[in-house]
Amino acid sequence: MKSRPPARKATQARGRARRAELLEAARAMLDTQNIDQIGMIAVAEVAGIPASSAYHFFPEIGDLWKELVRTIAVVQAAEDLMLPEVDEWETLIELSLVHHQKAFNSNRAARQLMLGPHTPPEIKNAGCKEDFRFGTALWTAVRRQFVLPGLADSRELFFKALLISDVFFSLSVADRDHVTDEALAEAKLAMISYLRAYLPTRLARAGETEAAA
Repeated sequence: MKSRPPARKATQARGRARRAELLEAARAMLDTQNIDQIGMIAVAEVAGIPASSAYHFFPEIGDLWKELVRTIAVVQAAEDLMLPEVDEWETLIELSLVHHQKAFNSNRAARQLMLGPHTPPEIKNAGCKEDFRFGTALWTAVRRQFVLPGLADSRELFFKALLISDVFFSLSVADRDHVTDEALAEAKLAMISYLRAYLPTRLARAGETEAAA
């Protein structure tokens, strides 16, 4: 198989670097400005990249926001996979929500893009789709420690549960610009109550069934 010419590799590397610079500039701007105050030309200026190049990578500002949502979600979901070993599945849900509360409260860009009241509907939609990524990560974390009952698609169950928790997180961000402990408590109650309609209080530990066989 032929290798790519060095010039092409350099061009691709420069393109990746510029995309990353635009995303980082946009993230930094969201720390001090509302999303509806930011345009592509301003992002390009902060990134130190020609506007024409910025529009080449992201034809519309919405494309940049969607990519930033995905980038942030990948990191948050990966951290869900590092939840510690616990005795009850409900504890994993609580720990996951605490992790997301801290992640959102330490990142105004994430709060605006996924939970903020000024975010355009199409960007909120992108954030909603990323909840499936979060749901899959949490589903994986639970399955590593517990045996889930046979359901048609239990990942969908965790996705819907996270959508419920988002309601409380979003209301808190709209009112206080952060996820309060009160909102966290409500999210825990709502999410666990929903999941208990499908999951028994006591789930067998992963490996218990094999050991008993």
